[in-house]
Amino acid sequence: MIKTEVCFLRILDHTLKIRAHWEHGLVVCIKPAISDISGDRTSSPLARKFMGILQGGLNGSSIPFKAAGTAFQKRVWDVTCGIPSGGMKTYGEIASEVDCRSPRAVGQALKANPLPIIIPCHRVIGKQGDLVGFSCGLEVKALLLQFEANAKFSSEYTS
Repeated sequence: MIKTEVCFLRILDHTLKIRAHWEHGLVVCIKPAISDISGDRTSSPLARKFMGILQGGLNGSSIPFKAAGTAFQKRVWDVTCGIPSGGMKTYGEIASEVDCRSPRAVGQALKANPLPIIIPCHRVIGKQGDLVGFSCGLEVKALLLQFEANAKFSSEYTS
């Protein structure tokens, strides 16, 4: 049985609505989107975990999940999970790490990622540092990257 849970995160000046689909106690799909709802609604345990991932205090394994994909997709997703909050890699760098000559193939694997944020494909950028490709839209990708950069900067200078 699939259960759906919706939570909201206040990120910079926006609210991110995250719809998570659970199956047998595991998150199998999430869909983040910019929402018109305002205010801080990060009180649910799931919302706090997503916020922890984005702030760099938690990683994707803090939320039980199951990602269905091909062997190649899973290799790409494993490498992507190694990108820290506030960090970025290019499609080409990931292609090299998974012994693939095609950054486009990496892009297609990331496009199939059912768990953005948990498998942080928003941290993958074009070879010139440009924001390209994100299944949730470039506005969400830019928002997540800006939030993580701000959180990383704050933690480096408040420690």
